[in-house]
Amino acid sequence: MSSTNVTKTQDDRRSHRLSTDLKTIVQVKESVSEAWKEVTAVSTVSKNGAGFTLTKKVEVGRLVSLVLPMPVEFRAYDEDAELYPVLGLVQHVTETNQNGNKVFQVGVGFVGKEMPESFKADPKQNYRFSGVAANGLWTITEANSQFKPRKNPRFWRSIELTVSQMKRTREDAAKVRARSKDISASGLSVGCDLEVELGEKVKIACVEYDFYSIAEVRNRKVSKDGKDTTLHLQFVDEEFPMHKLLFENGVGSTETNARISV
Repeated sequence: MSSTNVTKTQDDRRSHRLSTDLKTIVQVKESVSEAWKEVTAVSTVSKNGAGFTLTKKVEVGRLVSLVLPMPVEFRAYDEDAELYPVLGLVQHVTETNQNGNKVFQVGVGFVGKEMPESFKADPKQNYRFSGVAANGLWTITEANSQFKPRKNPRFWRSIELTVSQMKRTREDAAKVRARSKDISASGLSVGCDLEVELGEKVKIACVEYDFYSIAEVRNRKVSKDGKDTTLHLQFVDEEFPMHKLLFENGVGSTETNARISV
């Protein structure tokens, strides 16, 4: 890897996530003596985690090793070293298609560089978060069993987006700004008072996460007092980039474009 050339620009968004051109070496151990590696681009990174893609699937709950030229403000140690080795606990894996090839979007939380003794004995040992250390990294403990994720796990996140009706003419189409109540790769619920019917299609736009999709109205619930309406929407043509939602609270409020060769 070469040295890092980092250009910073101010970003006043609520999320302190970095979108980068960083690359990392990811190593996944299958046994004490067997492992595989991939060099891959890091899509988002913060002090306590990162998102990237792999061509092979890795299970939620597993520890993986990363080595990357991390910007110094996002390091918990080794500030003067060229490369930053860190262990990541896999928290999210989504299968998707990239340039016609099947890949897996992965989100990991950083736990430091010291390998637990249980990992050295059994690299397939599963772990879970147990807290946050003084340096801002996650602490972990052994899990008794393998994590069994839902097909599309739901996250209780409030993000700004627009919901637009799909009508034949512009004059007929209504468009409102709203905030999500929860979200998954396949859909979301949103506080929105658009007059739509079950099965109707709407347009969803989220500038912050560069996401645009058609969605189908699966349910419409009105509160008992009639003041609040919640739409439950299922995405039709795109999946939400959940890896961008994970581990986005970095240090500071900068967006970094780092061009690295690996």
